[in-house]
Amino acid sequence: MEHQQYQKRRVASIHVEPYLATYAQRKFEIDPKTGGIKIPDTFDLYHCVWQVMSRRPKSCEPQGNENLTIWLPARRGIDGLTQKNPAFWNYISPRRQWIIEKSLRRLFNWEFHHYVEQCLAQSMAKVDAVRAFIKLYGLGLDCEDALLKNLQRYERTISTFLGIQKRKNKKNRRF
Repeated sequence: MEHQQYQKRRVASIHVEPYLATYAQRKFEIDPKTGGIKIPDTFDLYHCVWQVMSRRPKSCEPQGNENLTIWLPARRGIDGLTQKNPAFWNYISPRRQWIIEKSLRRLFNWEFHHYVEQCLAQSMAKVDAVRAFIKLYGLGLDCEDALLKNLQRYERTISTFLGIQKRKNKKNRRF
């Protein structure tokens, strides 16, 4: 009985964008007992979650709109003891949920852009590459336009960073 309650206290539920919640649930392993995603310690997201964990305030009520449950990390210190025991440090404030969401979005964008670049290297069309990514993570077809716009913004940022600018034809110039 105590072990089950410890497992329940070892998870934290947060609210993130629905597509990020779906992505995280497909990307990471899910604990069958608690339903929380287990983030490997090789990801920056793992360290981000560990840094934002805090003790639960006494006057704290659950918000009720959480869509992602995270299995909290338990890192060991030099002496072998847990520095932040997840049984007690199991609260993530709404302000800090935003930090986790930002880190999760960064991971999503990096993987999305990397996946599309690999598909383009194999001479696949952009739309087909985006659809393959959507199918891979089960994001739903309604986000196809948003991901294509995301890809356009990324390509524009990269071209600006590299100093590549589109030149207008002589017909379009007004001189």
